[in-house]
Amino acid sequence: MSLSVEEQVECLLGMEDRNLLLAKAAEVKDEEVLYVLGHRYNWDDGFALPKAIIDNPNCRLSTALALFYLADGVRYLKNKAEAENSTSPEWRDFVTDLYDRILQGRFDESNIEFIPPLNKVEHYKLKKKLDRSEYVFIERTGAI
Repeated sequence: MSLSVEEQVECLLGMEDRNLLLAKAAEVKDEEVLYVLGHRYNWDDGFALPKAIIDNPNCRLSTALALFYLADGVRYLKNKAEAENSTSPEWRDFVTDLYDRILQGRFDESNIEFIPPLNKVEHYKLKKKLDRSEYVFIERTGAI
């Protein structure tokens, strides 16, 4: 009997050994487990697990975009210069690396739908500000 996505995520997040958690996250084959894991993760614990998720070859575009937004990547989209001077180098490095990977097309399309968590005004302002190649950050993706 295999575990449900929820059970797999709870099992991973319940691990006391951080190194074991990172190793197990690297072995996850199911994109949905990675997606839910990113959403359930306590971001106050740092960027090691989100980094392990995006480094997993089974991480797809919807998961990468969700992690970008969960990490407050929208702040980077709104003002890249200010974000580059962030007082949190760990945040800056994670967000800029993920931004670059997404723009380079390093994540395959997903079966999971992702809708950017932007209201109409934010969407409009970003669309005016961003280059066409960056529209991936403000458009729906995945199973539509």
